[in-house]
Amino acid sequence: MADIKKVSDDLMENVVGGIITEEEALGKALQHVELSKDQVDFVKKVELDYEDGRKVYEVEFIKGGYEYEFDVDANTGAIVNFEKGIDD
Repeated sequence: MADIKKVSDDLMENVVGGIITEEEALGKALQHVELSKDQVDFVKKVELDYEDGRKVYEVEFIKGGYEYEFDVDANTGAIVNFEKGIDD
């Protein structure tokens, strides 16, 4: 019989399950800056990606001449990066 190795819960979370939806990621970003989806001029992107070994949603939107960019942890919904700049 082959040896069976236990996979850690952290590793399994990166393989299956534990992932929030795109809509939830956008909601977390909007909540961070105290805006609603109706107040945003244009949602540019909500896309799942890998950064620094973890799944994150890249969220970008425009509001009042400013571009907001977020990385939202896809497992926890935590904001791991936030930038706000003038939209070009």
